[in-house]
Amino acid sequence: MHLESVLQHTFDTRRDTKKIFVAMTHKFTIRTDKNKDGKCLVFLLIRSGKLKTTMNLDIKIDPKYWDNLRCRVKKSENFENFNIILDTIEAKIITIKRDFLIYERVLTPELLVENINNSVPAFDFISFCTFHSESGNYKPNTLKAHKTAINKLKEFRKEIPFSMLTLEFFEKYRKWLLTYKGNKDPTCFTDFKILKKFINLADEKGIRLAFNKDKFIVKESKTTPVFLEPEEVGRLHKYYFNEFISRYHFLPLGYFLFSCYTGLRISDIQNLKRQDVEQDIFRFKHVKTSNDQYMKITDELRSILDYNPKLFIDRLSDQKINKQLKNIADVCKIEKSISMHVARHTFATTFLKNSGSIAKLSKLLGHSTMKHTMVYAHLTDQDALQEMRRISYSKSEEEDEQINTQSPS
Repeated sequence: MHLESVLQHTFDTRRDTKKIFVAMTHKFTIRTDKNKDGKCLVFLLIRSGKLKTTMNLDIKIDPKYWDNLRCRVKKSENFENFNIILDTIEAKIITIKRDFLIYERVLTPELLVENINNSVPAFDFISFCTFHSESGNYKPNTLKAHKTAINKLKEFRKEIPFSMLTLEFFEKYRKWLLTYKGNKDPTCFTDFKILKKFINLADEKGIRLAFNKDKFIVKESKTTPVFLEPEEVGRLHKYYFNEFISRYHFLPLGYFLFSCYTGLRISDIQNLKRQDVEQDIFRFKHVKTSNDQYMKITDELRSILDYNPKLFIDRLSDQKINKQLKNIADVCKIEKSISMHVARHTFATTFLKNSGSIAKLSKLLGHSTMKHTMVYAHLTDQDALQEMRRISYSKSEEEDEQINTQSPS
């Protein structure tokens, strides 16, 4: 169906049954007061029922050159440039009104001015996500996650109008991430959590969605976090203190072991300075939650810090650290894909296996709620099952003989 037909069909079927399209008039006019140069400010006047708003255009002219009938500047200095600006705004208003009508959004004078001023993308989902991500007050790591998720979406389709978004669309996109991109379920969960955020924001902004956003449910897949056993950490510890350790491994492994002893995220480790860790107990602020916390340097960790004076002075990117950790695992014969977050998992499981409480672990990890910590409780289930051997209701023959011998005749 051609655009004109779509517009006509939309207008004919909706203008009477839904209060989507509200009559709105606009015109360019000038203020009555003059500045010191005798010029008046040109502005846009918008009316919709009893609602009225204005938008200053930063154009000043001598009132004798204003054409009240045409609402344009008469022939004078810069009149052509001024009129081009007014014509451009006029065309933009028509486009905005058309788009709001097609997507069944209620257009108010304030929204019209906002769309003229900011060019807020309200009809292409990718542009919408990009705009609100860059203009929002997000932390660097959050912005980085947004950019990754948006770039993948852009790779899937260059443009995605809101009308294309359906639950079926997101299911196809998820399959594409898993098969074509080779992403794992946790990565998909992170990406979809970000998309869900922008879907909710679009709904708040009044953008009409082609599906029920409440049915767009993002579930975290139940996966077992990777962690190292004490013997595996011991191998890394031994390699760290080996005089033949690769110079490319020394710094990344030092940061990894630091996280194994403290449970700090890589973002928090990257924020620390050497002077912070020189103290036995130091205070830091979580990058993710902005919560303040204290952490202790144990004797074993102190020896690691003292052995490499460049720790928390020389820096590597997250990507370089994680890349080198995979090489370190190969050298140390550890058949697990390790990253800095594996060190955090290792700290948590080791703490619980050594009879640490889940509540105290939650404090040490800086979790905002206990539910985030409960995932680690499942990691010690296998250890608990080993203790089942303590339960027995049948005696061995040897035990029966001992009982009979001790019984009175």
